[in-house]
Order: sequence, then C-alpha cells, then structure tokens
Amino acid sequence: MKSISKTKYKKLEKQCVELIIENNIIFEDEIFIFSDIVPSEFEKCALNDSAAIKDAIAINRAKLKRDLRLKWMESTNATLNAALYKLVCSDEERRTLSASSAAKNAQTNEVCTQEEFLKSLKEMGEGLENAD
Repeated sequence: MKSISKTKYKKLEKQCVELIIENNIIFEDEIFIFSDIVPSEFEKCALNDSAAIKDAIAINRAKLKRDLRLKWMESTNATLNAALYKLVCSDEERRTLSASSAAKNAQTNEVCTQEEFLKSLKEMGEGLENAD
C-alpha cells in the first residue's frame, strides 16, 4: 500500500472533524454519508486511528447523552424516569432494584417441568379430538 503524505492526512482529518461537528455525527461510519471519502480510503489513511476524529465523536456523544438526560429529568414518563434513576443511583440502590425485579419475576412467571408441559399438550390434543 502506498502511504499518503502528512499534508493530505491532515487535510482529510480536518475535513472529517468539520463534518462530525457540523452534522452531529456520533458514529464513525456516518462520515461517509457526508463526504466523498470511502471506507477503504479512510482505513488506508489510518483515519480510524485519529485522536482528533475520535475526540470529536466522543464530544458529540457526550452532548447527546446530556441532552437526553435533561429531557428525561423534565419527563413524566415512568420508563424514562426509571432509566434516569438507574443512571444516577448508588450501587446498593441498583442491587436492591435488581433484587426486587428478580423476586417479582419469580412470583409472576410460573415455570413448569417438561413432564407437566407434555401432559398439558396431551390434554389439549385430547380436548381437540373430543370437540367433534
């Protein structure tokens, strides 16, 4: 493979960082949507290892997470409130939540043995035969 000049690398890197900032890109492969750079060229130039590109994407992700958390704080949606609580709760609170969820699931989900399942299938089959 032919390596590229440092000048061309810096130019492509700068172009990618500008695209990331302008288009709120949070995934590396989204760069290809907004540019004429193809994935093979991106990798050949080792732009996938660029700290500047990784940092720009990380900043966009952090901004998005913050925006979502702010919306969740204002929301009255119970699912969003629970998700936000799980993000900010202590380890002890998280364990308590998990334990209570597991206990609730154990109470509501009846698990039968294979023998009980086969017996119920047989009874359903007999019920169908007798339905005529």
